[in-house]
Amino acid sequence: MQYDSMNYDALALVISKLGAQQEPAELHGTLTGLLCANGNAKAETWLKNLFPNAASGDLLGEEAFDELKALHETSRERLNATGCEFQLLLPDDDSDLDQRVHALGEWCQGFLVGLSLGGISDFKALPEDAREIAEDIVEIARADSSYSFDGSEEDEHAYAELVEYLRVGVLLINEELQPSQAPVAKETTLH
Repeated sequence: MQYDSMNYDALALVISKLGAQQEPAELHGTLTGLLCANGNAKAETWLKNLFPNAASGDLLGEEAFDELKALHETSRERLNATGCEFQLLLPDDDSDLDQRVHALGEWCQGFLVGLSLGGISDFKALPEDAREIAEDIVEIARADSSYSFDGSEEDEHAYAELVEYLRVGVLLINEELQPSQAPVAKETTLH
C-alpha cells in the first residue's frame, strides 16, 4: 500500500493488523512530531517506540510494518517538499465533525509525543515562532471534547481553518528545526 492511497481508514486497518489500540491520527501525529524534531529519525525507531510488543515473524505484522515504513518515508518527503504537500492524516470530510475534532486532538497529542521522542523536552529551547505554535498544539490537545457540534457551516469552517493552521504551523516547526533540507530523493536500484 502506498501512502498516496493511505487515508485514515486504511491506516486504521494497518494498525489493526498489529493488534494495536492506537488511533490513526495519533500515530501520524507521533510520526510527524518525531520527524520535525529529528529529520533523520529512522522508521524502526518510530515503530519500536509505538509497538514495542509486536511479534517478529508474524506475516500480517511484517506487512503492516512495511506499510508503516512507506508512510514514514512519504511523510518525511512531504514535510520537506518545496510545494507544501504535507497534510495531516485525519478522517475525511464525510465523517461526523465530532469524530474529526476528536481525531484532531489525538493528532496533536501524538505530535507532542513525537517531539518528545525526537529529543525536544522543553519548548523554551525552540525558536520563538515554533515555540508559539507548539504551545498552541498543547492547548488544542488539551481541548475539552464535550462541546457539541451541530455540523453548521460555521463549525465546518472553524475546523477547516484550525486544520490549515496546524498544517502550516507544522511545516514552520519543521523548517525551524530542520532548516533547508533538500527534498528526500527516493532510492533507485539499477539493474
